[in-house]
Amino acid sequence: MPQSAHTEGGDPAAAEAITALARSANRLHESFVLRYAGHVRLTRDLDGLDRLIDSLRQVQTQAQRSAAHAEGRWQALLGIIERRLDEYTHERGAVAQIQAAAGTNDRRASLLTSRARLVLHRYVRHFAGQSRRGRDLELLREMTMDLDELATALRPVSAGIHLRTVAEEIGAVQGFVDFFRAEFEEISLARRSGSRIEQSELLAQLIADLARRWEREVLGQGKATRRLGLIQRLVAALDGALDALLAIAHANMPPEHDEAVQVATARLVFWQAELQATVDAHVALSPSERAEALWNRGEALFAQFRGRWYGELQHPSEQTWLSEMADALDEVERQQVQYAESGVEVPVERLARLRDGLVLVEKSFDAATALVQGA
Repeated sequence: MPQSAHTEGGDPAAAEAITALARSANRLHESFVLRYAGHVRLTRDLDGLDRLIDSLRQVQTQAQRSAAHAEGRWQALLGIIERRLDEYTHERGAVAQIQAAAGTNDRRASLLTSRARLVLHRYVRHFAGQSRRGRDLELLREMTMDLDELATALRPVSAGIHLRTVAEEIGAVQGFVDFFRAEFEEISLARRSGSRIEQSELLAQLIADLARRWEREVLGQGKATRRLGLIQRLVAALDGALDALLAIAHANMPPEHDEAVQVATARLVFWQAELQATVDAHVALSPSERAEALWNRGEALFAQFRGRWYGELQHPSEQTWLSEMADALDEVERQQVQYAESGVEVPVERLARLRDGLVLVEKSFDAATALVQGA
């Protein structure tokens, strides 16, 4: 039997060694994909990338020693490591180049425009391909406010920008604020179109959609990690739908209209009580305790993502699952950012991991959407 065959197939210690090194290389690659692949290079941690490259080189050295008198799996592993090192070092050069050309304001602006991209992806997930009449006005109102805050924060750093791409991104943020405001008016007009019965049917569907979101996004998690802004937004949307139902009430309306009014009224009472219960739960915890609870939820969500998504669409339903996963991580990340900005100690590494995890899920959603649309 050739030595390589004996070493790899007949020696349990050798088989265990190659498996351990392959796992180490894969863990490093998962970190690279999470933190660097496809991200805005101006916001990336160059020192962290250097450490990742050094770690992979150590794995390469160990594999080279073991592969000196072997072939097969050892050589295949070395080939994978070499290709990944080429990829990482190329990315390192690209990151270093753009960061060397950037000024302080470029970096500050890029962090803000990166947050704007999270808002824009939220818009895509919820509104792309959906008729205007069925869009959630309160969600759009919230997104407009979020984007407008970022546009305001960008104004002081817009002077002295060195990179043309960053300057273009700054202008695009304000452009999307204007677009969102115009879209709000268009949706409001579309909601009022059609007969009373058509409007009633639409509002009943909107109320059903809100109930599904409430079940998933509010009742689907503990009170400690719920975002109050989310609950307030859903309550406002339900209240608005109820007001619209009452405004079009008429003696000749079908019984389904009155049923929708009754359902919305009962839900509104329950949701308002749940909002107060959530406020009480938040008050019972210190900010640092809530931040820790949010971190644990984020880690649990990302573990679910890692355990189910392997980079390939298995069924069209996974597109919806990825959208919901992005929403859930988005809620966690936003609250952690709010805590950090208010002075609560939130480790920078945790914020970066949450944000990078969210972006990875968003990219997975985009890939799944492209496959579904191309089918």
